[in-house]
Amino acid sequence: MKRLVVFLALLSLFNGSAFAQTTEFYPGAQYDSAVPTPHSILGYEIGEYFTDHHQMEEYIHALAKAVPERVKFIHIGRSIERRNMYVVIISSPENMQRLEDIRKTVVSLRDPRSTSPAAAQKITAETPVIAFMNYANDGNESAAFEACLQVAYHFAAGQDAETTSILDNAVIVLNPAHNPESHQRYIAWMKASIVGPNGTADPFAAEHNRDWRMSTNNNHYQIDLNRDGFALSQVESRIVAEQLHHWSPQVFVDHHGETNEYFFAPYAVPVNLNMPPATKKWANLIGRNNGAAFDRFGWSYFAREVYDLHYPGYWDSYPALNGAIGMTYETDGGGRKGLQFERPDKTILTFRDGIHHHVVASITTIKSAADNRQEMLQDYYAFFNSGMEEAKNEPIKQVALVPGADAGRLADLVELLLRHKIEVYAAEENFSINRAHHYVSKKVNNKSFPAGTFLVPYSQPQKRLAKALLEADANMEEVFLKEARKNYEYNESLGKNAPKERLGFYDVTAWSLPLAYGVEAYGLEKAFAGRMRKLQERPTVQSGVQLTNGPATYAYAFDYNTNAGAKLLAQLLKEDFKVAISRKTFTVDGTDFARGTVIARVARNAASLHGRITELAKSCEVPVIPLNSAWTDKGVMLGSNNLINLKKPKIAVITEEPARQTSYGAIWYLLEKQYEYDFTAIRLDYFQRVDLRKYDVLVFPPGSASGYQRGLGESGIKKIKEWVQSGGVFVGVGGGAVFATKEKVGLTSAKLLGATPEKTKKEEDDKEKKQGENKKPNEKEEKPDFTPGAILKLKLDTYHFMSLGYDEVVPVLVRSSNIFTPSKDGVNVGVFAEQDVRISGFIWEKTEKMFPGNVYLIHEPTGNGDVILFAEEPIFRLYWRGLERLFLSSLLLAPSF
Repeated sequence: MKRLVVFLALLSLFNGSAFAQTTEFYPGAQYDSAVPTPHSILGYEIGEYFTDHHQMEEYIHALAKAVPERVKFIHIGRSIERRNMYVVIISSPENMQRLEDIRKTVVSLRDPRSTSPAAAQKITAETPVIAFMNYANDGNESAAFEACLQVAYHFAAGQDAETTSILDNAVIVLNPAHNPESHQRYIAWMKASIVGPNGTADPFAAEHNRDWRMSTNNNHYQIDLNRDGFALSQVESRIVAEQLHHWSPQVFVDHHGETNEYFFAPYAVPVNLNMPPATKKWANLIGRNNGAAFDRFGWSYFAREVYDLHYPGYWDSYPALNGAIGMTYETDGGGRKGLQFERPDKTILTFRDGIHHHVVASITTIKSAADNRQEMLQDYYAFFNSGMEEAKNEPIKQVALVPGADAGRLADLVELLLRHKIEVYAAEENFSINRAHHYVSKKVNNKSFPAGTFLVPYSQPQKRLAKALLEADANMEEVFLKEARKNYEYNESLGKNAPKERLGFYDVTAWSLPLAYGVEAYGLEKAFAGRMRKLQERPTVQSGVQLTNGPATYAYAFDYNTNAGAKLLAQLLKEDFKVAISRKTFTVDGTDFARGTVIARVARNAASLHGRITELAKSCEVPVIPLNSAWTDKGVMLGSNNLINLKKPKIAVITEEPARQTSYGAIWYLLEKQYEYDFTAIRLDYFQRVDLRKYDVLVFPPGSASGYQRGLGESGIKKIKEWVQSGGVFVGVGGGAVFATKEKVGLTSAKLLGATPEKTKKEEDDKEKKQGENKKPNEKEEKPDFTPGAILKLKLDTYHFMSLGYDEVVPVLVRSSNIFTPSKDGVNVGVFAEQDVRISGFIWEKTEKMFPGNVYLIHEPTGNGDVILFAEEPIFRLYWRGLERLFLSSLLLAPSF
């Protein structure tokens, strides 16, 4: 009889009940059978198949309907492809009844100026902690999306003492899909690709080796949302950031995959130096708890390696700079590993395994927060309070952002800071500061500032984030740099084919927003304390057609030398209006017009010009001046040959292999969304069929230079060269530019510094015989090291049309080993500064010496056409706003110059 009872009890675990389907995910949990399980809605167990976005919506709706006292399902926005985005809020019935009060109370801990230590102590004694679990940021890392459904069920249906205790002490915020596009794209592809009911474990199976578009974890525009945390260039990023600030969580976990074994905090070094010690303390405690939970299953995991907390754009470091204990979790299953995958040791890892690991880590982390609720809330308050205290003793008190020629770009930067809840003020009077640190030159001088200068004080609750994003140079932990140098020196001692040690740079080492936006900025050692106004919204920018004397009778004039002016020009060209641009200055009725002034002549356009330019001037935020005569008081007349009539350029951009997805995506987004200019995306695999005569500009984005060469073959390269000779403009960026420098391509006289000459096998053999006797062991060609994202000083040829409106010295981001030797046959438009070339970030000492005098930007006229080469991405990750026009000039102006 006892055996029969045991048998029946075991059988009940598989009878389809809610309890039976989920105990394996979290042993000891007990569930309310009235709450719908994922299986009851989806028709399969979590991990058996792939869940679509609409199925997630259906299940969470059912959950919220079944347990309204515990679960709230909130619509927070729509992605680019119009998929709904949500957060799921789960807590105890008592907490849910006062949810808004709890949220506001926790938010009050962010401002020590209005919440005293005594008030904070009372709040932390009585208030639940808030834990934000973020899933499907990299949407093709599919286990995270599925794990969210299981975690939601666990806390919505859980009846055991542990779960109810967690819900009493925590408000749980779940974001099922940070990146709906990437997830749904992957799911559709995987469903169509798997072989067999459970997929194929063989790593060489097609389902584990996706194509260019399906292999990305990026959004619709191929932008990596996990590096968009502070840039907020994408709508999905802005939506999640709004929720982060709305809920003000103390713990924020971004769930990813798929590593060889599971990763959780504590972090690798370097950790951003603007984080307080408590960040590491809590990450270590939570990591230990996760380790103990995983040990109960006998699972493998790792921590303190690879995944650092330095770059502020990740969705662990960005929340951490907003006071949360921000962490990344990387699971080992799902994603490219499909439903099952054979490990190197021949054991099989399943999709369910990867989900299970995320579920246990999520629950354990939330439990850790709930168990340490009061102390965690105290440290949350201290995060903001101690940041303001630190500001009192640090040398830089404020950052001054000075109005310049491009008011719109500065307004965009201020708007971004306001999105981050960073306080910005406008000075209402002129003032001087004795010791002001210039961001580019690094000179420290007495500086006078005009009224209207924007000021960001570090003595504010968001000091840590403000300093991280604005400081001119982000230092790194010395323990990290010491280890990196040690590994570098070891690698230098090895032969070229020997396995190398990781240097540890996971992402860029510099990102200062004033430098990225190209605005004049200063760090002030003394805070301005005069009359200032706190900004609540984006500053207004003067714009529109100045109709004092009525519509223009001769032409409308505006300045191309701003991002907004470039957009207005792009719109006029797109709509087939005839425009010209001046290479020289001129003066009309006392108004000076700079080089780069655009002229839209009334007589050469349809009557619709008057109304359309009025509309566009307002929407693009551009001041437009009507002119009633071609006569000028000074400078060139408006019929001069120095006014270049612009043609409407037809642009083609190479997409898919071997272009880099995120780099192509940045060009795509820039043209389609920011400047609203049409282009044609062309794949290399059918390039031979393309009639290049249809296009004026051909862009090769960053990618594999050798891949471009192989993909085109000799005939494709010849086709491009003949097209350029006939008048086409070839624009190469990053690897696309390196392609042009290859000997067997020969699109430029410039060379890639340190490039290995391309020789035939016979030439290589002859060379080796000749040099073999004199060659020292391990002798290497001198070439640059990889620069891991540093900001360098570039000197522009300001007479060249591409640099219209730019200062002579501009900051550029370098994240490669690409340095070009000067062009012998063209114009070296952007040359690295001869002295003090590094502005910010890390560069290996040997490589830093190679930049001065070498080239970033080349324009080489060839026959009737042009070759334009950028060694790096001027629009890197869409936050390098200061160089947008430099890139756009290669597209919009080059075909006419």
